[in-house]
Amino acid sequence: MTDAEPGRLRRSLLFVPGAEPRKLERAREAGADTLLFDLEDSVAPQMKGEARAHVAAALRSGGFGDAELAVRVNAPGTPDFEVDVEAVIEAGGRVLMLPKAENADGVARVAEKLLQCEAGRAGGLAKLLLLIESPAGVANATSIAAATPRVEALCFGHADFSLLVGLAEADASRGIVYHARCSVVIAAKAHGVAPIDCIFPAVKDDDACRADTQLGASLGYEGKMCIHPRQVQIANEVYTPSAAQIDYAQRVIDACERAEAEGRGVFTVDDKMIDAPLVAQQRRILQRASRNRR
Repeated sequence: MTDAEPGRLRRSLLFVPGAEPRKLERAREAGADTLLFDLEDSVAPQMKGEARAHVAAALRSGGFGDAELAVRVNAPGTPDFEVDVEAVIEAGGRVLMLPKAENADGVARVAEKLLQCEAGRAGGLAKLLLLIESPAGVANATSIAAATPRVEALCFGHADFSLLVGLAEADASRGIVYHARCSVVIAAKAHGVAPIDCIFPAVKDDDACRADTQLGASLGYEGKMCIHPRQVQIANEVYTPSAAQIDYAQRVIDACERAEAEGRGVFTVDDKMIDAPLVAQQRRILQRASRNRR
């Protein structure tokens, strides 16, 4: 869901290595809106089975407060994909991050696999957070977003994208990577799912992380993937409307109501002309602020 509709708030999505029980335990205090238990990139091949067992145990035990629990499974076509999905669903997981989402047909097949695993189980249909991290994924992002009603977000993976394009560095603030970053937002917004921004790799540079997060927010992203708990607070702050934003939004809505009562479609606030699209934007800010307080 986008900010235009009620839905799960995902300002911060923190990756937690599935093979490290200590980090799974510490994630309970991270403050992230979504915890991404990882079975893919952060797990060595020989540790996949052990990581799967740790993540399943964490899903069953709970105790993560209001955080959404999601699992990044291994990509379709890998030896671990199906057993990952089966283990997650059996343990009660109902949010999966799917890496290497490259075309709508592939996502639809994943939805079919989920339906098979869910048969006879309580908990409802699993949701999908799709990781767009290749040139094919970016090129097909609009159709991927519409592949199944299970899709709730498109997430941009700039590091793998940069590698596959053949770049020497992964800089999501310029060049073709920036173009891809924008394209994922457009595809997500076009199909009413949430755009989630790429990670920021320099975990000790808080100022640069904040600047990158603010850049993502200015592009229309609604949350950010994080690779360290210290980045969670930054993402939560950036994607939470400030007191000044809330005050301005409320004044716009109040002025809009007065204008409507007087039969006017256009009005001014702080000497600035306001029309319907700007009113809708301020309503989204108030809606997000309300969701943050829950």
